[in-house]
Amino acid sequence: MEVQARSGPGGVADGGVFTSKACMNCGATQNLLKCSRCHQAWFCSVQCQKAYWPFHKSVCRRNDFADAIESTEPKFASWMRKHGKIAVLKDDEVERLERASKSGNGTKREDVMRSMYGRADPKPLAPSYTPEDLRRMGEAQERRALEATGTASIADAAWAAIDIPRDLGLDCGPYKWCQTQAQVFVYVKLPPQPFSKYSAFGKASKAEVMLEPTAMRVSWGGEELLGGELCREIKCDESTWFVSDGVVELALLKRYRRGLAYAKGETNANTYWKSVFANPEEKEALQVNYPPSKYYDTEWRMEEGGDGGGPGTAR
Repeated sequence: MEVQARSGPGGVADGGVFTSKACMNCGATQNLLKCSRCHQAWFCSVQCQKAYWPFHKSVCRRNDFADAIESTEPKFASWMRKHGKIAVLKDDEVERLERASKSGNGTKREDVMRSMYGRADPKPLAPSYTPEDLRRMGEAQERRALEATGTASIADAAWAAIDIPRDLGLDCGPYKWCQTQAQVFVYVKLPPQPFSKYSAFGKASKAEVMLEPTAMRVSWGGEELLGGELCREIKCDESTWFVSDGVVELALLKRYRRGLAYAKGETNANTYWKSVFANPEEKEALQVNYPPSKYYDTEWRMEEGGDGGGPGTAR
């Protein structure tokens, strides 16, 4: 590993080296005291130190790096002080300075130097970016991520990552859906938008979702993307939705479900949805006669007031 040293501000006597252990003021060699700040100058008394201070103050510098390593590496600490070095830069720190020198914006070389100057553990200052800088950085990060995955947009990548279990839902093109014994999850892809247009929460975006016990509608900027009468009822006040990476995700709580109650004369098999909407096209409906066995292994929960799924009236 290459190691470089940086010279401190100002010099010391005799070209950076105190050549003799003697009082800097009177030349005495007995009962000497070392300057507690620079550890390089010697004085026989406080009086001599004060008398010589006007000449010594220009070269008296604290060396945090040497102070930090003196207990374990006294010779190296002495060398640092003797030669007026105040820090050691490792390869990555040198590279950081070089990047700052070439940078057209952001942190300058002077800022990086100030953050490392005279410190035993050099670290860069915390970066400071304008909102415009953050926007450009976000767009660049998005482009790199999309190039790595070979997708056209963040929404495309998120959409491709949505996996629908066989016989528990369908990919219907404009939307996807799947289900458990308690909920139906619907995914709607939003129109392409520039980076950062999608909010983490639907309430702060252009997405609008209308939920009713027997119907739902998803709109974007006033344009309906998906809507219609549901194949079975839901508890709309306990259903949720949000926007993530250009996809509206809805979690619809089934009104009749295991753990609460079934409609009169029905069983758990009737809680299985073959489609999201009533009177669906063939491509939007599961072509099965009975629920698959794995449906009965999906998530459900016993709710307060529920009878575990016997006949009754759902709340």
